[in-house]
Amino acid sequence: MATVQRSLFIVFLERYALTALQLVAYVLLARLLSPNEVGIYATLAAMLAIVQVVRDFGVGTYVIQHPRLDDDVSRQALGVTYAIALTLFLGVNAAASSIAGFYDTPDIALILRVMSLNLLIYPFNSISTALLRRELQFGAIAKANVSAAVIGTSVTLLLAWRGHGPVSLALGELASSLVAMAMLIHARGWLTPALPGRARCREILDIGGSTTLAGIVTSVSMNINDIVTGKLLDFTQVGIASRAMGLMNLFHRDVMGSIRSVTFPVFARTWREGQDLEAQYLRTLTLTCAVAWPFYGTVALFPLEVLRLMFGPQWDAAGELVPFYCLAGAVSVLSSYVPSLMQACGHARLAAIADLIIQPVRAMLLAGLLWHWRALLPLAIGYLAMAVVAVPYFYGFKQRCLPTDIPRLAREIARNLVLAFLCLLPAGLVITWLRPPGGALALPLWLGCCALIVLAWLVGLRLLRHPMHGEIQKFIARRRPAAAAS
Repeated sequence: MATVQRSLFIVFLERYALTALQLVAYVLLARLLSPNEVGIYATLAAMLAIVQVVRDFGVGTYVIQHPRLDDDVSRQALGVTYAIALTLFLGVNAAASSIAGFYDTPDIALILRVMSLNLLIYPFNSISTALLRRELQFGAIAKANVSAAVIGTSVTLLLAWRGHGPVSLALGELASSLVAMAMLIHARGWLTPALPGRARCREILDIGGSTTLAGIVTSVSMNINDIVTGKLLDFTQVGIASRAMGLMNLFHRDVMGSIRSVTFPVFARTWREGQDLEAQYLRTLTLTCAVAWPFYGTVALFPLEVLRLMFGPQWDAAGELVPFYCLAGAVSVLSSYVPSLMQACGHARLAAIADLIIQPVRAMLLAGLLWHWRALLPLAIGYLAMAVVAVPYFYGFKQRCLPTDIPRLAREIARNLVLAFLCLLPAGLVITWLRPPGGALALPLWLGCCALIVLAWLVGLRLLRHPMHGEIQKFIARRRPAAAAS
């Protein structure tokens, strides 16, 4: 348990640093780039996200789960990913001009080609990161990720300030990948790719095939709104939608992604050692909800205030979308760890089947809403509806792998709902009394509301005897001896 707590602490520390950098970048780039320029990059990033799923081909999961991993297996896994990545790199470059013609924007071709260079770097980074995750060496991963983010953000901001537009984001991402590669080489050494034999290749492809197919479908579902919006509406609307989702993704993608990077190997180790995996799962979910729900609630209550602070008033159009995406993010927390748990139990194929069923439905629904209404609000409502449907759906699949302790799950959900209500009630009353219709609170008053939410959160943790309160006390207790020693 100490290893788990230390790993979570490192991951949270890393995520806080990365989120702070991302917030700085968001605030500055929103003033350096127009919504149209942001929309162009968001559309291309959505396309590349789908390609990246194929590039990984589930090899990271294979490396983490392999029962007797050695250097030969690692090098052969890297060889498979490099072969796939090179094929994808050539394909993206060949299609760049056609994609630019599809959107009638010639500049897209150059940006897409710059972004495709990451395909040649990611294989090494992903395998090295998977090996470090398997060994629970999250400190080395954190150093690489934070260093890469600092350099990448600096490059992006400098180029955007010099007027290079959306290509500045692509070059910043490339710089970030190169720095991460250098740090991972320093942490774990250089891996030379090797071509696997027929049996090994079949083993890798057997695991990666179903995972990749599910990943492609999931990625299409998650990114279809940007791709379709860019064609049916315009890149400005893509930029507005991406900023609305970006506030949700500060937790849903960035923080939750980091936690999942810890929970999967931890769940896998817990399962291998025959320990109580359901208890580990429910505790992880409880601690996450204690932070996630007050965060989403705060952003949903103050969408204009957050948007104006981070991006400026030119992004106010995203304000009506933010509450729907935040509510969707809050609901999604309940099922976000289920796929990782299923994979950790050795049911990767079943987890892939679950995605293969629900994700096409999500993609078709979102695309259909956008096609019919040609507006962003129905898209946000559809996103929320699918998040609600996904919770019982994924728990039905989880039941086939690991029975759910329904009474305890219900108790923890109720406790976190009460905690969120206690946190947000005082701020909600302030909004009711003092916020002008259709406007935003003054910055000092809004910051005061945020401070009130944090205070109410701490009081609520203590009153409800929440496990998070115990974790905070342990953290403070560990810091006191260090402070006294210094």
